Amino acid sequence: MLFGISQVRNEAFVFKKNEISRIITPKVKISTMILPLSELNWNQLKQIRAQQGKFAACYLKFKYSSLKTCVLLAYAGECLTHIQWIVPAEKIKARYPFVTENSYSLISCSTLQKFRGLGIYPSQIQKVVESDIPAKMFWMWAASTNTAGLKGIRKAGGIKVGEFVRKKWLWGCMSRVEFFPGQPSNQSESS
Repeated sequence: MLFGISQVRNEAFVFKKNEISRIITPKVKISTMILPLSELNWNQLKQIRAQQGKFAACYLKFKYSSLKTCVLLAYAGECLTHIQWIVPAEKIKARYPFVTENSYSLISCSTLQKFRGLGIYPSQIQKVVESDIPAKMFWMWAASTNTAGLKGIRKAGGIKVGEFVRKKWLWGCMSRVEFFPGQPSNQSESS
């Protein structure tokens, strides 16, 4: 890839507080914590780095650090199985200009391989949407090729509002987003 140029098409969804019609229950017992980024302890940060990678975790912490940024940690027993970064619009709007004011975005979600397909991802999306985080709307997106991620978002009740293309240069150091709004349609799946 000359000069590190890439282009990825993503599907964008919104979730509105108090509008989830069907609650997803994962197939394993999960305990969930939603913590402000500033309140994560050393052990939690170490677990996040182990699951998401040292560079990615440090980048996310640096790039989206604010008093409003939160992280969802989902555990099966003592094992951290799932992570979601919950970022306020003012921290992410420069990179994703379609995000509306006074909303949050759920980004950099990851589930351990051995816990995938158990309903953890959509159930944890719903936990964030119904939490006491002061937003009426939450944004989420996934690459059009990420079949499992898109299925989880739809299963959780995500409403597709459009697509965007993120063009990156110099291996992601520079990027531009072009948003294509679509007709909002509820694309929830029952499976």
